[in-house]
Amino acid sequence: MKKVPLALSLRPKTIKDIIGQTHLFNENSFIDRMVRAKSAYSIIFYGVPGIGKTSLAVAIVNDINVPYAFYNAATDNKERLVSILEVAKKSDGNYVIILEEIHRLNRDKQDILLPFIEDGTVHIFATTTENPYFTINPAIRSRCQIFELLPLSKKDIFDGLQKRLKNINLNIKLDDELLEKIAQQVNGDLRAAINIIDILNTLYANERIDANIVKDIMQQSYVFAADYGDEYYDIQSAFHKSLRGSDPNAAIYYLARLLQVGDIESICRQLIACAYEDIGLANPALCNRIVTVCDAAKEVGMPECKQIFATAVIEMSLSPKSNSAYKAIINALEDVKSGKTYNIPLHIKDQSYASASKLGHSGYKYPHDYPFGYVKQQYLPNELKNKQYYLSQDNSIELKMNEYLNKIKSQK
Repeated sequence: MKKVPLALSLRPKTIKDIIGQTHLFNENSFIDRMVRAKSAYSIIFYGVPGIGKTSLAVAIVNDINVPYAFYNAATDNKERLVSILEVAKKSDGNYVIILEEIHRLNRDKQDILLPFIEDGTVHIFATTTENPYFTINPAIRSRCQIFELLPLSKKDIFDGLQKRLKNINLNIKLDDELLEKIAQQVNGDLRAAINIIDILNTLYANERIDANIVKDIMQQSYVFAADYGDEYYDIQSAFHKSLRGSDPNAAIYYLARLLQVGDIESICRQLIACAYEDIGLANPALCNRIVTVCDAAKEVGMPECKQIFATAVIEMSLSPKSNSAYKAIINALEDVKSGKTYNIPLHIKDQSYASASKLGHSGYKYPHDYPFGYVKQQYLPNELKNKQYYLSQDNSIELKMNEYLNKIKSQK
């Protein structure tokens, strides 16, 4: 007879059973109002493994009392998705697909699913460990509410274990001291904590459980990854800020803490983001190398990647810094978002078709026909013709580039 994992049997039945995530629940919150209205909307939940993303999705569909199906983007095939959608078509538009690992949903499956989300045939409660703004198709993302599940603290884990275990019969006895030990060492992963208790309950039935037994079955990764819980995002933030602040010692220290939990993906994201946001035009060659560094680190994996990362981190810390490109695009985006989308000057509109001149699309001067590949002409819309988004900073490379630009502009 198949044994049901304890973590699955203890999965919350309602949002009242959810551990932590208090920022998502209050009488005016989206989730509470959705539950009270008994009406589903598409949602993406993201956060670290074992934090309770799928459990929250199941709890919500139980509270709303709507039909649903599970679909795992990593393991389930296209035919299963099609069959689920066929069932959904027969519902009243309140059908939910709990879509696990949505960041792994390939283009083919996205194309099948998107029209059904668009017309309201289905709603998705999607889960992902990856930042959806980086990894999920914008067409799907724009149709979803996005909620981040925050890492569970040690107290959250301890309270959750007490609450989950209170009403079940175990073959073992665990005092609060042992529960606290387990809670401390599972990196904010409630599922991992319950799995440990499941192992104890099965393999050590009717035995006296002490700290040594718990220590023996706890994986080394749990011990090393103690910071992966409530401090996880703070470490990433400190890592990036240390790089930006040109402190190689602090940057190496926070790199070590991220390496200790084997989080290569997060390290790569922080390095690439910092390179282009904070080093940028002060050392553009380094920005390109960081992408190569990350590819190399992923290729060799742990533990050999540590020296690759260390070299890059020290070089980035010691590099000149510039955020001029970052500020330029942020300022431009602010103008676009505020409605400053003016008419493009006629002479730089598309002139590749025969009737373009009839629309006044003419007069473009081809820069390569002029000395130094430069000719003075207007590119920005009239309303923004004197706008400066890019403002250079005082580093050798930008000063040199601007010196060259000023030189060619001064040529007659």
